[in-house]
Amino acid sequence: MGDAHARRWLIFAAMSMMFFVVSGGAFASLGVVLPAMVQDLNWSWAEAGFGYTLLGVACGIASFMPAYTIRKFGVRGTLGMGAGIMISGFLLMSVTQTVELYLVGTTLIGIAFACVSTVPGTHVLTNLFTNRSTMLGAYFTLGALGGVAGPQLYHLNDILTQNWRTYWIGFAVLGALAGLFAVLVAPRGSEEKVHNECPPEAASALKVIEGFKDWTARSALATPQYYVIVGGYTSFLLVNTTTHGFGVQHLIERGVSAVDAGLMMSIEALVAASVAFIGGIMGEKIQSKKLMILSLFAVTLGSWGLAEATGWPLMWMYIVGVGIGFGLSFLSSTMLLLDYFGKKPNLELFSIMCMISTVAAIGPLIGGSVRDVTGNFHGLLLTHAIISAVLLTGALLLRPPAKQGPCAAPALQDAAT
Repeated sequence: MGDAHARRWLIFAAMSMMFFVVSGGAFASLGVVLPAMVQDLNWSWAEAGFGYTLLGVACGIASFMPAYTIRKFGVRGTLGMGAGIMISGFLLMSVTQTVELYLVGTTLIGIAFACVSTVPGTHVLTNLFTNRSTMLGAYFTLGALGGVAGPQLYHLNDILTQNWRTYWIGFAVLGALAGLFAVLVAPRGSEEKVHNECPPEAASALKVIEGFKDWTARSALATPQYYVIVGGYTSFLLVNTTTHGFGVQHLIERGVSAVDAGLMMSIEALVAASVAFIGGIMGEKIQSKKLMILSLFAVTLGSWGLAEATGWPLMWMYIVGVGIGFGLSFLSSTMLLLDYFGKKPNLELFSIMCMISTVAAIGPLIGGSVRDVTGNFHGLLLTHAIISAVLLTGALLLRPPAKQGPCAAPALQDAAT
């Protein structure tokens, strides 16, 4: 029993470390490094934004890939493949001289993000722990801390080397270490089967009864509730990808120093990490719908604050608003899927949600083009606030889905057996 308990926590550490590294080296870092890359390589902001778009598109489209590879090759095979792709992407970023190579690098990092972060992470951890909200909150917190570390590591690298290329090399090394650790300790195929058939922590009678409510993926995809959840999740990613891609440059153009702008991004990520952990504990007592409503409301205010910011007062509104909103985004969306549709179809439903949310990746492409035409990002960021407000209205009207007709039969039969 003691060995099994220790093993669960070792697996948790490995999954969290992978999430930390890819989070720090992907969306959080790229926006901070881009100004130096654009200046050094003489790119337009449309070209730079397209790389950020490809990062998001690749992450979204590839999100169904780990659902297949986990079923086919297991978690270890999926993490090993993802780590290899991640290392390749970081190395390409370190040697890029052309826009084309940069685009390939961001695409590889996006694919790796899908393979080593939330899809395999939520799949493994919901099998290992019964206090799912708390553990997912802790997992998302440690992943979000990568977003805190990324910008600060870049500034440290800039002080030491004045060379953005060494920064990407450093993340390639971190990716190799995290990947090796994850492959060594991740559940083997036989262990995954045991976890699915007999969870390592005893389930209460209530949990057994709740199993009867599990949907099939097909029936869940036919409900409007699923798409409201997906819409909320997509809005979080839209704000996250675009503000991290252009937020620093937007503030510099409005008179804020680059150091202060980068510091703001790190503080926002720290708030998000803290809120994710607190939200995980809150999620054991508070409805996931209420967490999503809170997160969308906070993101709406934070997006407006960033659009209008010329100094720290409204930058703090962004930090608190988007920090709270993004900190609760993964947790509220994941827990709403589990609450409304059960655990059985969750791997597929979560993967499809990530794939659909690829539409958010159009934000940086549009943003870069708008910047080249208009000379600023102000209107783009105001649009984010409006979109979040619309989806907040949808979340307020959200009601649990009612399964009808023969859809209940497969889940009921599976639970009985």
